[in-house]
Amino acid sequence: MDRTTVISWSIALLSGLAVALQVTLNGIAGRLIGARNTGLLVTASGGLMALLLILALTVTRQRIAWTQITRLTWMQMGLAGLLGIGILTGIAFALPRLGVAAGLACVLLGQLAFAIVIDTLGWGGGTPIPLALSRLAGLLLVLIGAWLFLPRS
Repeated sequence: MDRTTVISWSIALLSGLAVALQVTLNGIAGRLIGARNTGLLVTASGGLMALLLILALTVTRQRIAWTQITRLTWMQMGLAGLLGIGILTGIAFALPRLGVAAGLACVLLGQLAFAIVIDTLGWGGGTPIPLALSRLAGLLLVLIGAWLFLPRS
């Protein structure tokens, strides 16, 4: 494995750890203030944090590549923001009822299922990755794992 792959894998793993912490916090907030309020408030606070970081980068004279940012359309950013609200609301609703492990396993299953479609059709901007039996088998294993995580009552 080359160095870039190891670094990318490590960053992805750390990102996954951050997701587990974030969904835990969203689940706690969802239980306290409701799923809808959690989705809206977490998204708003994330936007505020992003704005503060942009201001900090501007004040410290670190260059922000605005020309790259302007390539995004408002519709794309708006859709991504709405999806974020929906994701956070769904997580805040599901995790208190399923538990963090089962809830995150179900979120991961949904992500992987759609990611296979995206890869196969080449929607991610890269070369399409053909649908292979091994990818479907991996998805089936994640499905079984998610089902095993579900609480039994």
